[in-house]
Amino acid sequence: MLLVLILRYLCSSLSRKLNFQKKIYQITLQKTLKKQVFSGLAWRGSSDVIQQVLQIIFTIILARLLTKADFGLVAMALIVNRFVKAITSIGFGSAIIQSQEITKAQISAIFYIQFALNTVLTAVVFFGAGLAASFFEEPELVPLIKTLAFVILLQTFQFPNILMRKRMDFKGFSLAEIGSMLSANIIAIMMAYTGFGVWSLVWRLILQRSIFGLLSFYYGKWLPSKPQFSGIKPFFKFGMNMLGAHMVYFFAENMIGLLTGRYLGKEIMGLFNIAFNLAIVPATKIQSVLTNVLTPGMSKIQYDKEKFRLNSTKALHLTSLLFLPFMAMLIAISQNLIPAFYGEKWQEAGKYLMLLAVVGLLRGLAHILRSAIIAKGESKVIFVSVIVEVIASLPLMCFLMEPYGIYGLIIGYLVGALFGWVYTAYHYNIILEQKHAAYKAIKEAMMMTIIIFVPVYCINILPINVYLGLIIQMVVGTIVFIVLFRTVKKELFFSLLEKIKLKKIKS
Repeated sequence: MLLVLILRYLCSSLSRKLNFQKKIYQITLQKTLKKQVFSGLAWRGSSDVIQQVLQIIFTIILARLLTKADFGLVAMALIVNRFVKAITSIGFGSAIIQSQEITKAQISAIFYIQFALNTVLTAVVFFGAGLAASFFEEPELVPLIKTLAFVILLQTFQFPNILMRKRMDFKGFSLAEIGSMLSANIIAIMMAYTGFGVWSLVWRLILQRSIFGLLSFYYGKWLPSKPQFSGIKPFFKFGMNMLGAHMVYFFAENMIGLLTGRYLGKEIMGLFNIAFNLAIVPATKIQSVLTNVLTPGMSKIQYDKEKFRLNSTKALHLTSLLFLPFMAMLIAISQNLIPAFYGEKWQEAGKYLMLLAVVGLLRGLAHILRSAIIAKGESKVIFVSVIVEVIASLPLMCFLMEPYGIYGLIIGYLVGALFGWVYTAYHYNIILEQKHAAYKAIKEAMMMTIIIFVPVYCINILPINVYLGLIIQMVVGTIVFIVLFRTVKKELFFSLLEKIKLKKIKS
């Protein structure tokens, strides 16, 4: 009897110890994940801000050295590549990140499949260059498309980035992006200055992808091993839904470029391309940061409903507080921004930018929601949301193009983005099992956006030159944002100030 009591006591003591250790492990895991997410957001956020600023500076320099037709031709050629990228993006990256069971051998198998697929599609684009050029009725496109076809193959060698994202190692990923972007743009500017014309833009892309691929393997510290093709069927199933989304998304995002290039000519295409990149790239960067950082983090807590809901809502809320006011500023300053930085020959692009920035705002919000949806493995929702966007916009674009030209196309494009956002928000609410979750998370940011937009936009009516107008708009917008942010997020505002002070003291 005494032995039984002793054994029972020991078992009870061991059980308490194991439960205590389990709790300690869970707390440690939680802290580690939180640290990884914040570190990732810091690296990706700062990296993307740096890249965005530098890219704008480099594009301004190139825009002053090259013609509208040069930018238009490269934009047309890149549409062909974007289409091929859409049909090669089977969603393997998202599948690898989302899965917690995939093996190293299966990852290698996926790499070899992607390499084979990209090789075939590079050949298809190269030999189909004449057909693509005839669609746009621009014979000059043939050599450009043939050269840019190799960008598809070069993208294969960015594969280690998926693994860096999965293990939430964003330092190497960010350094590879910045290093390749800087090198390629500096060389492109030198080429443009010495008279290479449109080819400086082509080689900028080739060099950027080449250098990025090399640095990806260096920082990723990964090489493919012996592949294991068995057991990868579930990744194909997940990926095929993403493939459908990517293909339809290509038309949702690029059909306006297709119609512009085909019916409105290369000069309008060049103007549109400048405005499109300024308006849509911030939304794409939001997608990049959140997909790269939050998706792997959210995937790890996808089965804890309360924690998943709390973290998803918090990410949407905090991101929107910065993103929505930024896009409101872009809309308000667009008519002064373009001529001030890019030159008078690009002035018309300012009007395009004002409307396209609204599309960028809606796209950015949708991308924030998609991070949570993908983390839950609901890739079908993304696929259907893009179909909704295409169905809503394409008929309207075709109807409005003839009487209103590029402005008709942009209005139709905007309506499609609105429908896509509404559908995505609806399913985001379902996944979080909370009514109006999306609206509640962004309502403070929406209020800030309206308050910032009105005074900044009204400065456009003042009889002053574009340079002075732009400076006043930037100052007013920044002051209003700081005041509003301090009011809405007082605790966070002073917390950030304290951290800045501590950094200054340490330095």
